[in-house]
Amino acid sequence: MDDFDRLQAHLQDAGCDAHTISQAELLYEAGDWTELNRCLRLCRSEQLEALHVRQRQLDRLDLLIRQTQDRMYM
Repeated sequence: MDDFDRLQAHLQDAGCDAHTISQAELLYEAGDWTELNRCLRLCRSEQLEALHVRQRQLDRLDLLIRQTQDRMYM
C-alpha cells in the first residue's frame, strides 16, 4: 500500500466524498501540499458543519421530548 492509498483510505474513513478524494489525489500527485492542506481543511469544515446541523436537530428533538414529558405529568 503506497502513501496515497493510505491517504485515500483515511479520507474515506473520515467521510470525505468521492470528489474530494479525487481532488486530493491530483494535489498529492502534483506535490501541491498547500492546496492539499486546504482541501483537507475544507473537508473538515464541511464535516464539522454537518455535525452542527445534526446537533441542532438533536437539540430540537430533546426539546420536544421535554415538552411531551411535561404534558405527561400535568
